[in-house]
Amino acid sequence: MQIINNVAKKKNSGQLIRSAAAFGVKQVFIVGKKKDVSFFGSQGSQRRVDLKFFNGLSEMKDHCTQQQITVCGIEIGEGAKSVEMHPFRGPTAFIVGNEGHGMEPREMDICDHFVYIPQYGDGTASLNVYVAGSIVFHHFGMWAKYQETPVTGAKFDVNSEPLVPLGTYTEEDLAKREARQRKREEKERLEATESNSEELVNKGL
Repeated sequence: MQIINNVAKKKNSGQLIRSAAAFGVKQVFIVGKKKDVSFFGSQGSQRRVDLKFFNGLSEMKDHCTQQQITVCGIEIGEGAKSVEMHPFRGPTAFIVGNEGHGMEPREMDICDHFVYIPQYGDGTASLNVYVAGSIVFHHFGMWAKYQETPVTGAKFDVNSEPLVPLGTYTEEDLAKREARQRKREEKERLEATESNSEELVNKGL
């Protein structure tokens, strides 16, 4: 699983989802409103992972606890273990920090443990969030022994059937969708009634 929260650059959300889809991540937990999430850069991969929306970090953490999902922060810091050690603990949801200032204290508080990516050059202090996510997803896939996707020509095969076209929504999202649907149906009913009334008037009835 992958967690998206507080990603500053909109294109990074889409690219994170694309990387998640490439490395076998099946669910993406998005904290916040759907309208605030950009899928730019995902190349349509958001339709091939299960998008689950949460109103806040605490709600998302409660879900992980109930489902026995470990939350792993991708962050350089004290106590973090090298991703090369594969210190994973079963079903895991990964969260990356903000591009500018890293993970916030409230994000770190929900993490069960942390991993970092060793660097071997001194030309930059850190990696872009979707690059960091990609590396960790790849290591997790190796640790979990995911089966490699078949290749056709020079590209990996893509499932022709989207996993979940519309993603998964919170109860609040579903309630809003139902309310909008009722409003549309009521509008259509009124328009139909008005149309019938006009026809009767035109016929002189």
